[in-house]
Amino acid sequence: MDYCILIAKSLTHAQRMVRLLAQCGIRSTAFRAGSSLTQRGCGYAVRIRADRWEQAQQCLARAELHPLDVVWRKGES
Repeated sequence: MDYCILIAKSLTHAQRMVRLLAQCGIRSTAFRAGSSLTQRGCGYAVRIRADRWEQAQQCLARAELHPLDVVWRKGES
């Protein structure tokens, strides 16, 4: 299944995104992201299904909570 990773600026930022996405009916998971994902050392990220991206983007924008970057991954579970 394809998914996207929303890069967060901190653990609190990732937790806020997860909470907000849950309120919008979108299942997500926060995790510690390595430097290969963040491009700036270790950080945190939120994973969602790729087919929920548009809904997630609208949900986060309404709360003015935006990821630093979005990374797309194909075919991994």
